[in-house]
Amino acid sequence: MFKTKHKKGFSLIETIFSIGILLIIVMVLVAMLGPILSSLDDAKELDEIPSIVESLNSFLQADSSLAVDGSSFDLIYEAVKSSGYATIYVFRSYSSNDSTDIQLSIGFSPKERTPSLQINKSAKVYNFRNSAGPIYRAIITNGPQIPKQYYRDRGRSAKPRYYLTANSDNFKSNYLPLQISIYVNAHGPAFKENIPLKEILQEDPIFSYSTIINR
Repeated sequence: MFKTKHKKGFSLIETIFSIGILLIIVMVLVAMLGPILSSLDDAKELDEIPSIVESLNSFLQADSSLAVDGSSFDLIYEAVKSSGYATIYVFRSYSSNDSTDIQLSIGFSPKERTPSLQINKSAKVYNFRNSAGPIYRAIITNGPQIPKQYYRDRGRSAKPRYYLTANSDNFKSNYLPLQISIYVNAHGPAFKENIPLKEILQEDPIFSYSTIINR
């Protein structure tokens, strides 16, 4: 007589227990993945800051006029003066809806206006839907390093704090100091162009710096 040997398998309780442990491990890994991805995004944004600053400075100091009829200096001055700030966007974008070629897009907000000068259409950006990465919003305000007769200090709690009070024709200095704060925005459907300044300033900029434009 031969004895039949039966291999012992996992019981139902052991199987359920193993699946439960596996699910817990997966949940822990997913929870860890969010901060890791966020850290990677932050690192990428920091790496891009030098090129963003360089692009902004090149745009502000462009050889060709940003205005239809007038100087770039007067246009930037009047843009900042009109509402206390101006908005410039910097981002990578696809050259067309069906293209994989990526180009740099930089320019004023489509809604930017000045009371005396018209902005060249080429100096504005419209192709937000074709963005190929984060959209960087630069908020441009004037700095206080000019004679006090040309600006008004509204106090530390005011945003923006400094307002230009003189027209560009009456501004006698050969340079205008600017404060630039850069904010990062998600691209795609989540991007909103029309956001009140107070809402933008509730977030911390990823980078702020000072520069000047020459007449």
